Amino acid sequence: MKKILSILIVFVTGAILSCSSSDEIEVQSLPSLVSEKFISDNTYEVVCRGFPKQGLEGYQKHESAKRAALLNAYYFARARFDDSVQPDRDGMVVKYDVMDEFVIIQYRIKKSNLKRYVKKN
Repeated sequence: MKKILSILIVFVTGAILSCSSSDEIEVQSLPSLVSEKFISDNTYEVVCRGFPKQGLEGYQKHESAKRAALLNAYYFARARFDDSVQPDRDGMVVKYDVMDEFVIIQYRIKKSNLKRYVKKN
């Protein structure tokens, strides 16, 4: 019984290893946060970069980069504030700057007494 179990384990392990993909995805660590600051007690601004998905050209490339920049702005806002602040509802895009290889977004969140919602470390 132990021999059969050992053989089965070896067989399953070999099957799993042989099925693993050898295609590696190259992930780059690109700085996305440009700046963040409070403009007032009620307004917070975050400026981020967004990089397009590889292989896209033209309009799709720019829209992909815009979406990435917006998601980066949401990410940094969520990291800054507690759950009382919802970046998608409490914020708005002020401006997109479209470059050749990336997009820069200027995103502002407005809420009464916003500073009190900053996460405490």
